Amino acid sequence: MPTEVLTALISAGAAVLTAVVALLLNHRAFTMLDNHISDSNRRIDDTNRRFDARLEDTNRRFEDMNKRIDDTNRRIDDFKAEMVRRLERIKTDLKEFFKVLAEHDKRFQRLEDKP
Repeated sequence: MPTEVLTALISAGAAVLTAVVALLLNHRAFTMLDNHISDSNRRIDDTNRRFDARLEDTNRRFEDMNKRIDDTNRRIDDFKAEMVRRLERIKTDLKEFFKVLAEHDKRFQRLEDKP
């Protein structure tokens, strides 16, 4: 075999052997890096779950508050409608009262005019 081919094979083999040895030696570092990334992902997922739970709780509280506000607004509207009905009844009663009062005034006036 020619020397150049043998030299090329030895150089290529040495490069491959160096890469394999480096990978074997760095396997521990790669494993630690992978574990660190997995832990980081787990913590991020836990944080997202906690955030989602808090967000759902906040939304639930806002829904409850909106229901209470709607209920209060409905009760206020009902109260206003009842007050309007009562005021209309009072106006009607006052009109009737003043009619009767005017009629009584006329009767008293006639009685005073009689000798």
